[in-house]
This record gives sequence, C-alpha cells and structure tokens, in this order.
Amino acid sequence: MNTKIVVLLVVVLLAVSLTEARRRKNKGNKNQDRCRYKRDKSAGRPECIKGYMTLTLQLKSGPADCAPTLTKTKRCRNRDCKYDVISSVCNQETNKMVKTLQLKEGGDETKCEKTITVEKRRCKNKADKAARKAARKEKNKLKKAERKAARKAAKAEKKARKHNRREGTTTAVIQEPTA
Repeated sequence: MNTKIVVLLVVVLLAVSLTEARRRKNKGNKNQDRCRYKRDKSAGRPECIKGYMTLTLQLKSGPADCAPTLTKTKRCRNRDCKYDVISSVCNQETNKMVKTLQLKEGGDETKCEKTITVEKRRCKNKADKAARKAARKEKNKLKKAERKAARKAAKAEKKARKHNRREGTTTAVIQEPTA
C-alpha cells in the first residue's frame, strides 16, 4: 500500500516538473511578432534640452514591416539647471504636493525651462497627524495604567503570601458544588 502511494507521488512530481520545463522553454517564443529596438550608441549620449531628450533606436528583432530606426522623445532633467522654489501647495483633488520652481539667476535659458511644476508625494495633513498623535498618546496612557494596575495586584498578592507564610497559615479557596 505504501509503495503504491510513493510511486504515485513520484509520477505526479515528474509530470509537474516536465510541464514546468516545457513552459519555461516556450516562454521566449511568446512575442515574436513584436518589434524590438535597442538604443543607437554611435550617436553618443543624448543631451537634455529644455526638459526633453531625443533617443535614436535601431531595430533589434521583429517582423519585416518594422521601421529600421525609431526616434523617441523622453522627459529628463538637466543637471546644470538650478531652480528656486517659488511655491509649494497641496492639491486637494489629487492629494499631492505641487511645487513651482523658477530658474535661478545666471541659468542657461536655451537648455533650461524658466519655470517647472513638479508633483510629489502625498500631502501631509497636519490636523490628521495631530489627531493620530493624540489617539496614540491616549492608547499608550491606557496601556501604562493597565500595566501599573497589574504590577500593583501582583505586589499585593506577593505581600499576602509572604504574610501568610510568616504566620504559618495557608489560605485555600473551597468551592462548593453547585446543584
């Protein structure tokens, strides 16, 4: 009986491993009708001008109807451009901080935008933060009071046992049977 179960388990495990191996083997053949491109590095590193850079891509693989070269425009940030924060406001609809940045004096206006708006992380609502802090404090006070009461009860119990040992008496709780 046990050998039959073991043989059955081995057969099931082999079947599962074979189907997994076939799935891995066929995984690469999924998108053969798709155009795949790689960046043309002969043009050098693309320059960031006014917040955008232009990339030239060359065909890597795909069907015959794919274009041999492709030009893509991507947003970027020129590291030479330095900005000052004009305003930082919370957008209530999206719950995100919206910063307005202005180009610093002496910045190159041909490569940099004069003003930029940037959306970042969620807004920090100070009222919610204060309410959460107050609730946390109240919860900690309750926990502290519970711990203090438990310590006090344990101390009283210990004192009572010590007193009873000194007098040589023991206290036992007798429970009467309930009918």
